[in-house]
Amino acid sequence: MGRACHAATRRRGSGRVERPGDRLLAGTFNPFTRAHAALAVAGHRAGCELVVLAMAPVSLAKEGLERAHPLDRLDWVAAWARRHRWAALAAASSPLLVDMAEALGRATGGRVALLLGADKAAQLVEPRWYDDPAAALGRLDRAATLLVAERAGHPAPDLPLRAAPLPTPGWAPERSATQAREAAAGGLPLGELLPAAVAAGVERTGAYAPGDAYLGRIRALEALITSVELAQLGFPLEAPGRRRWLP
Repeated sequence: MGRACHAATRRRGSGRVERPGDRLLAGTFNPFTRAHAALAVAGHRAGCELVVLAMAPVSLAKEGLERAHPLDRLDWVAAWARRHRWAALAAASSPLLVDMAEALGRATGGRVALLLGADKAAQLVEPRWYDDPAAALGRLDRAATLLVAERAGHPAPDLPLRAAPLPTPGWAPERSATQAREAAAGGLPLGELLPAAVAAGVERTGAYAPGDAYLGRIRALEALITSVELAQLGFPLEAPGRRRWLP
């Protein structure tokens, strides 16, 4: 893994040596789980300078699952990232990984490696997400390499892209955000599913608790910011095909 990361360092025609590639871990982080954290740590241990945690406005094929307000989810991920000097948080304006990878490459000037589970890797090559699937996969192949971790119930996909395995702890493939939401809704302990900083935020806000109490928090958050400011973060309140946060 370390060799794969440092292989991205090369000399350009100008004589300038590129920095090692950055890792990109993207998701809606609804919520950010210990499995997400394990992916980030595995990417860091590859020897790269930075792991960017990019939170997407919605996750493909999961648009109806949003519950926690995006600002709460950003806050929870930030609380975890502050404890890891090599981690950085970003808000993405597109759920497509190809767009995120290209944006990170432009911003840092380094090679990008996507950290993702086998389920998300298989989704990458589904043509329904793209207007021009062949062009999109070509862009992705130029923009990034893939580091793919095991996910329970999802065999490793055969990808027409540069990809390598991403070793994670044996417990990680079984952990999921669905489990965390269900545990939080049932008032169950979250320590085995969420990092401590995230669990504290979930419990404090009651984001996944049954009933409508959390809607009051959503209204309070939206009273503090304008729809323009949310749009700048990549979370417009009203847009074609985009779910509003208030019913």
